[in-house]
Amino acid sequence: MKILLVPGVIVGLSLCALFSLAQHAEADPFVVHNGDMLAGFRKTGSHQGNYEVVVNIGNITNFEKLQPGASMTIDHYVSSQLLRAFSDLNNLQWSVSGSFPGSSRWAGFPSSTLWYTVLRTNSTSQSHPPQRTPASVQQLTRQTMIGVGSGAVSISTSLGTSNLDNNVYLVREPINDPNDLTTFIGGVFNSTIGTFQDTLPFSVENITPGNFTATVASDLYQSCPSGTADPITGAMTGAAYWVGVFQLQPDGTMSFVRASSSTPPPSPPAPVLTVSRSATATTISFATTNGATYTLYYTNLTGLSQPPANWPSAPSTISGDGTTKAFIDSTTDPDRFYRVGAR
Repeated sequence: MKILLVPGVIVGLSLCALFSLAQHAEADPFVVHNGDMLAGFRKTGSHQGNYEVVVNIGNITNFEKLQPGASMTIDHYVSSQLLRAFSDLNNLQWSVSGSFPGSSRWAGFPSSTLWYTVLRTNSTSQSHPPQRTPASVQQLTRQTMIGVGSGAVSISTSLGTSNLDNNVYLVREPINDPNDLTTFIGGVFNSTIGTFQDTLPFSVENITPGNFTATVASDLYQSCPSGTADPITGAMTGAAYWVGVFQLQPDGTMSFVRASSSTPPPSPPAPVLTVSRSATATTISFATTNGATYTLYYTNLTGLSQPPANWPSAPSTISGDGTTKAFIDSTTDPDRFYRVGAR
């Protein structure tokens, strides 16, 4: 035993007592605060294993205070923790998301502000920014997004013992638990797609290839509800703000690079249209890009003399999610010409 003498106080701590205190310090369950970004890792379908993983990778304010172009390593987990949950990192679905509860502003952000990732189809090119939506819509996503964190806290507490797979930063969650990652991030009709119970029109997840040997990347966006001012850009509507890009390496390590404020968002590629007709209904099909918004324009033979910008448009738009979508136009016109605009 080592005796520490302090004037007026005698403290004695044995090695056993120190070990007990250390165990107690590590016994805290998973913790989530307002604005914390949660990385979710899972496998679904034929690749599903026995676990999913949720990691608290830090607060959004830490990511946004980085200088443009600056990078940071995500150090709240190590690769071995992922490999204990998954046999390998092939076909791994991963995402980063976060929000905060309540109707009040937090850290300058309007209520129902969302942060989420959008996959890059090319790791070196930014994805197309999603459009901001009204608070009434984003509130639905916020609730399921917050559920990822509260579910992780519940599972962590129920597991009890603290170790490398259950601590303040990381929880290895048994699959099919009612509080697991899939319960909240999965779609209502297809739980393998990360749409937060279909409250988003696109998936926030990236999926590593079956032979994961090169970097995969996802952009992090900040979506303040439309009609409220984004505290960084001041914009009231339009595209979500590009915060930066997360990069996942084949060895399981992750890094973040802050966006450059001078980099303009890319335009989505022009869609290639396929047109079919049955009676008075015309179906205009096309492949979409994640986050892009599509509008159908049309005219008749007489209108071809007008600039395309003057063509009438259909009242509804389509949000892209990387799958094939279609407009259906009902008309008795003997001839009609179509174009689809993307932004």
